[in-house]
Amino acid sequence: MRKQTKLSLIIIVAVLLGGCGLLTGTNPDTIATSVAATLTAGAPPPASPTNTSQPAPAVGTVSGQICFPSEPPLPEMTLYFRDPANEQVISVPHSDGTGLYSAQLTAGTYVAYAWRNGDTTLGGSYSQAVPCGLSVNCTDHNLLSFVVEPGGSTNGIDICDWYGAPGDVPLPPGAPAQPLPTATATPPPGGISLNCDGTYQRIQVADYGATGKVVSVDRWNGNQWVNIWNTSGGDPNQQQVTDDSGPYTFGGCQQLLVVSIRHSNPQVTLDVNIYAWNGSGLNQVYAVQGYYGEWNVVDNRSIFRSASQLGTVSDGPLQPCEWTTLEHTWNGATFTQTNMTVESVPNCTVTMP
Repeated sequence: MRKQTKLSLIIIVAVLLGGCGLLTGTNPDTIATSVAATLTAGAPPPASPTNTSQPAPAVGTVSGQICFPSEPPLPEMTLYFRDPANEQVISVPHSDGTGLYSAQLTAGTYVAYAWRNGDTTLGGSYSQAVPCGLSVNCTDHNLLSFVVEPGGSTNGIDICDWYGAPGDVPLPPGAPAQPLPTATATPPPGGISLNCDGTYQRIQVADYGATGKVVSVDRWNGNQWVNIWNTSGGDPNQQQVTDDSGPYTFGGCQQLLVVSIRHSNPQVTLDVNIYAWNGSGLNQVYAVQGYYGEWNVVDNRSIFRSASQLGTVSDGPLQPCEWTTLEHTWNGATFTQTNMTVESVPNCTVTMP
């Protein structure tokens, strides 16, 4: 039946073409081939595949802590996440002053670092020193890479190492290269390098008589000393900077400035404040106060002893009835309390305030 239909179609087309005088001497097979070619030529072209947009790149989340060698709130800064393979950098502003961050990144491998806004003298990073504990023994400041998986969460990427040497932290994109500090064989007169980085500072305690003692910090700019920080003990009849104020080494090369002030009130209060050099100034990293206070440093530990209770023995003068000793350990970034002991004084009657 199909052969008859096809033959009929050929005959009909042949008759039509023959009526026009175009098929004289042409055989049926040639006619069939010609008809097939004609039908094919007249068919619409096959539809092209529909163009679809590329899928959005897969992203994941990275989070962690942000540290800075100062008291909260943190300064405004920008976090940078760089792909070591292609050097592409993603910047994330952080201006809320908190010590936590979370950011979405295209899946891949990154290193992380941060700079204070408008300042390329002090940078922080997620480096080998972070999982080491940031102690004075953690001297490897090479950046650690981490992986962000599509749809995953990468936690614990703490940008907390602000203690490397110049050049350890990549500069922000577009920032001019910073000259490395030049270490001289002989420091400038009176100078010390608080962070052992080739820059020099000078700490002085001057007694101005009736106006009290003043602790000052100067920075060497390559040609002269420039004063950048001062604190005063005030009226010496009320309080005074003690003679043991000055720079102290806490278990390594780095030195911290200790300023202790003795108050001449009936309880003879002692204030101890410790400051770290941040590259351009000082940040307070420790503060403690107590009646009849006594302070000293042992290796990388601050030991502070004070009266937690006051009383009398045999109706004598007011004195400590109980001593509390606090031990704080410096890890290169912060002081952490590591011990506390309480010692009672025998036969002491506590005096209620």
